[in-house]
Amino acid sequence: MKPEIEKAIQEIRMSFGREVEVQPDGEEGAFVKVLDLDLGSHYEPERSWVAFRITFQYPFADVYPHFLVPHLKRKDGKELTSPLHPKNQFWGPPSGKEAAVMLSRRSNRRDAAVDTAALKLQRVLEWLRSQQ
Repeated sequence: MKPEIEKAIQEIRMSFGREVEVQPDGEEGAFVKVLDLDLGSHYEPERSWVAFRITFQYPFADVYPHFLVPHLKRKDGKELTSPLHPKNQFWGPPSGKEAAVMLSRRSNRRDAAVDTAALKLQRVLEWLRSQQ
């Protein structure tokens, strides 16, 4: 892994205080899964892992998309709609492809000097929690 990727993973660990699973992707980046994050009270389950890939282009590439537990649903019975996409797969090792709900929140105006992987994860969680 490139030093920038290792630094990003360390920042995620420090920012969230959760267990973080990391597997090199074979291209100087990493597959990352942050465990036991709070999604908000309107989802079931209320806590999920969030997985994503930090590619070798980081910090110049967006960390996108993010993946959540495959059985995620809304407590009010409404369907998950875009940008949440059920019946997807997170493609990271060690298990290869893993069933997941994909969250597609691209950052079009990101600044590589400011917008870190940890900040992106924080924004993803804030977006999830704000959905009513």
